[in-house]
Amino acid sequence: MVVVCALAAAARGQSPFPPIASGYGANGAFSVTEEKFPSPLYDRENVHVFRPGGAAGKVPVIFFAPGYSNNDPDEYESLIQHIVSRGYAVVFAPFQLLSLSFTPHEKRYDTIFAGFEEAVKRYGGSFDLDRVGYAGHSYGAAAIFSMALRGIEKGWGRQALLLHAMAPWYYFSVSTKQFVNFPPHAKLLMQVFENDGVCDHRMAKEIFERINLPSSEKDFIMLRSEQRLGYKLDAEHGTPSGGTIDALDYYGIYRLFDALADYAFTGNAAGKRVALGNGGPEQRRMGVWPDGQPVREMTAGDCVTITRSSSSFLFPDTGSTPGFATVSSASLKPGPLAPDSLVSAWGTNLSAFPVAAENGPQLTLNGTTVRVKDGVCSEWLSPIFFASPTQVNYLVPSTVAAGSGSISIFNEAGAVSISAAQFGPVSPGLFAANANGQGVAAASVLRVKASGAQVFEKAVEFSVPQNIFISLPIDVAVDGEQVFLMLFGTGLRYRSGLSGVTATVGGLPVEVLYVGSQGAMPGLDQVNLRLPKSLAGRGEMDVILKVDGRTANAVRIKVK
Repeated sequence: MVVVCALAAAARGQSPFPPIASGYGANGAFSVTEEKFPSPLYDRENVHVFRPGGAAGKVPVIFFAPGYSNNDPDEYESLIQHIVSRGYAVVFAPFQLLSLSFTPHEKRYDTIFAGFEEAVKRYGGSFDLDRVGYAGHSYGAAAIFSMALRGIEKGWGRQALLLHAMAPWYYFSVSTKQFVNFPPHAKLLMQVFENDGVCDHRMAKEIFERINLPSSEKDFIMLRSEQRLGYKLDAEHGTPSGGTIDALDYYGIYRLFDALADYAFTGNAAGKRVALGNGGPEQRRMGVWPDGQPVREMTAGDCVTITRSSSSFLFPDTGSTPGFATVSSASLKPGPLAPDSLVSAWGTNLSAFPVAAENGPQLTLNGTTVRVKDGVCSEWLSPIFFASPTQVNYLVPSTVAAGSGSISIFNEAGAVSISAAQFGPVSPGLFAANANGQGVAAASVLRVKASGAQVFEKAVEFSVPQNIFISLPIDVAVDGEQVFLMLFGTGLRYRSGLSGVTATVGGLPVEVLYVGSQGAMPGLDQVNLRLPKSLAGRGEMDVILKVDGRTANAVRIKVK
C-alpha cells in the first residue's frame, strides 16, 4: 500500500542555476567520509554513516530517514554531501519495503531507529548527541517525529533538536498526547512541493497543526514550480533527491536546512530569519534566472494555503480531531472574537474535572491550555478562568489580529480539540444577571443628587422563592437628580469611538457616556448610559446596544 509514496524523481534537464557561492546554501569546507554496516533488523541493506573529514571534536549528527524504496543513499547524494560539508555527521538508515508483520509500520520504524542506535554505538564518540537533527523524505519524513521522541528518551538532542520533514506521508507510532507534549525546544521545518502527485499536502499540514510547538519555532514551506528559458523548475515529490540539482535544491532545501541547523545548534538569529521567518523576504527568495528575473518565491509561514495532489488521500485518515463551539461569555452567542474579550468554549473532554483559577487567569489550568491562532497566523496562549470537561472560559489575547484563524484546546491527557474562529475588533456582548445571555441585566445604578453626592444603588437582587435574580425598579423621576445605568459586558473596548456606539432603552435613544474597560477584571467591559426622566413609569424594558454596526444581546431593566 505504501508503494504510492515511492520516489518519483525525474531528470529536469541541464540546470542553468549555479550553486550558491557563500552563506546558507553554499557547500562547506569539509570533505566527506563514508562507512557502512548491515542494518541490525534488516541485513539486506546497509546503514551508512557520513562524517566530515578533519573535523575537530564532536559534531552534531543528522539522522536521515529516506522515502519508500529509496534505501540507497545515492538517491540523496547531493543533499547528504552538502550537509556533511557544513560540518555535520549524517546517519542514513534503510527499512523494509515489504513485511509479513501485522504491524508493518511499527516494524519499519523499529528498523530505522535500530540503525540509528547501532551507528551511535559504533561512532558515537564523534557525535555531539546533545545537538541532533532528524531529516526525512516521504515515508521517512513522517517517521522522524517518532524517531525524535525515541531519541529524546535516550538523551539525544537534550540541548538542541531540529526536524526537517520533506513531503511526509502518514505518520505512525506517535500519539496525540506525544504531539501535544513534544519537546518544546524542537525547531521544525515542514516542507511540501507544489506539484507533488504522490503525498497529499494535507498529510504534512495535519502533522504541522498537531505538533504543539510555538509558531515562532516552526514553519510550513511550499516550493513552487516555474518554467522559463526552456527549463522547468519542477517542484514534485522527488525534489530532494535524484535528477538535476537546481534552484529548488540550492535555495529551497540546502539553504533552509543550513539556516535551521545554525539556529537550532547555535541560536543564531540570522538562521531563524531564513529558516523560520514566517514568510519574510529573506526566507522566500529562491535566487534568479540567468536573465536576472527572480525565481518564483516559495510560500512560507504558519498559514500557507495547501493544494491537493492528483492522488488525494488514497488511504484512510489516521483519525479526526474533535471540535467545539465558541461563544461570548456574556451573550452566549457565537460571533467574531475580539481582543481582550471573555469567551467560552463548549465541547467534550476539555479538562479532567471542573476547576476555577483562584488567583486570576492562568495559561495552564488543571492541565488544560488554549492556543489562539489569529488572522495573520500568529499564535498566543490564552489565560484561562475556568476549565471543566465540557466548558473552558478564557480571555482572548489583546494582541490578536483580525481575520480567520483557529482555537486549539489541549487537555492534560494530550487530547486536542480544534475549532475555526473569526477575529474582529469588536464583538459586543452584555452580561445577564442569571448568566443566560438574556433577561435581567447584570447592572448597577449611580445616582447623582442635587447636592452633588453620589450614591450607588442595586439594579437587581436575588429572589429566594424564584431562585433567580430579578430586576429592581430604578427611579428616574426625582427632580434635580441624574441617574446613570452601568452595564457590564465584553468585546466592546476596541470600538472605533463613542460616535460608533448607540443605545436604546425601551426603544428610546439614550446618551452613551462611556464604553471601555471596567478596570478591575481582565476582559470585563463597562457601558455607562444616562437614563432620562422620559422613561419614568415604563416598567421592564429591553436595553439594546449597538457598537460599530454590531448589535449586542438584549438585556432588561425595570424603571419605576
